[in-house]
Amino acid sequence: MRISNQDEYQAAVQRAAAVSDAPSDSEEGREFQRLTSAIRDWDEAHKGENASGPEPDQSLLRPDDLPFSGLPGNLGKLHKD
Repeated sequence: MRISNQDEYQAAVQRAAAVSDAPSDSEEGREFQRLTSAIRDWDEAHKGENASGPEPDQSLLRPDDLPFSGLPGNLGKLHKD
């Protein structure tokens, strides 16, 4: 089996989830093995540059941006005497 587009990928994932509990010696079990192999192949071929780690952080909570976001430098100024 070969997955050629995103729609086929989604269909393969849904079908694999549906037959995942089948015994491995049944026809559904063999279908599950074929589907998971095709899904792994697709994932490997389309993994992109961030496949081995988390997505890049785009928030203001990155360590180099903390002084500009008001954290934690302003925490001491919130204390009222």
